[in-house]
Amino acid sequence: MNKNKKLNDIEEKIKQLKAQKQALIQKEKEKERKARTKRLIEIGAIFDSMGITSTELANEFKNHFMENEKSKLWLENFVEKNKA
Repeated sequence: MNKNKKLNDIEEKIKQLKAQKQALIQKEKEKERKARTKRLIEIGAIFDSMGITSTELANEFKNHFMENEKSKLWLENFVEKNKA
């Protein structure tokens, strides 16, 4: 009987540890989502301050840099140079 109780206690501890692990994973995912959301809001605010107040204008801005070879090269160099 004592062995069964030990086994049950160990099984319970395993369940608790798995639950703790899952909670930590979820907490980290939530933290990453919130950081991404904050970053996107900040980037959107910068675009808004430039007068780009719609997704259509933002897409036109993006397309200019992706379709114009000189602008695309400048943007790629700028991003590479300023990576954190």
